[in-house]
Amino acid sequence: MSRRKNQPETNVEFVTRLMEFSNYGALAQIFVIEALRRWSDLVADAEPAKVDSPMISGHAWVGVAKEIKAKLEERV
Repeated sequence: MSRRKNQPETNVEFVTRLMEFSNYGALAQIFVIEALRRWSDLVADAEPAKVDSPMISGHAWVGVAKEIKAKLEERV
């Protein structure tokens, strides 16, 4: 995917760069996946009211955590 000069990088581009940059090679990919797993576990088990914020509904935040958790569990 090509970007114009001075155009901000997308979230997908940023995550890809995080997973490909490391001097530790593929260990960076394991780190990112493990961070996703741990965070999705925490949020998926939370009460929506406790993760509610002015920008994001707690119900939506818990819902997306459950979706991501399910995708990670399918992959194992």
